[in-house]
Amino acid sequence: MDNLTMAGLQGTEGGSKGVALLSGMSAGSIIAAVLFSLVGLVYLKQGRERADVTRMVCGVALMGYTFFVSGTLYTVLVGALLTAAPFILDRF
Repeated sequence: MDNLTMAGLQGTEGGSKGVALLSGMSAGSIIAAVLFSLVGLVYLKQGRERADVTRMVCGVALMGYTFFVSGTLYTVLVGALLTAAPFILDRF
């Protein structure tokens, strides 16, 4: 196989640094993404049962924001804000 084909199979160009899909994500970031996605799934389910649009929107956002945010610190901060948002918005 030539270098171009091998690079495509390895997920990076010429190197073996891992799968391109997970590049730039640390173990902490992946764990946080999974945990916040599970919280988002619970929020979505509760929102559908209660007909609460805020919980549904926060649930969908929690399940999807990790595709757009990089870095463990930012993943945790955005996840914490989205997790707290339904409780904060219910007070006002």
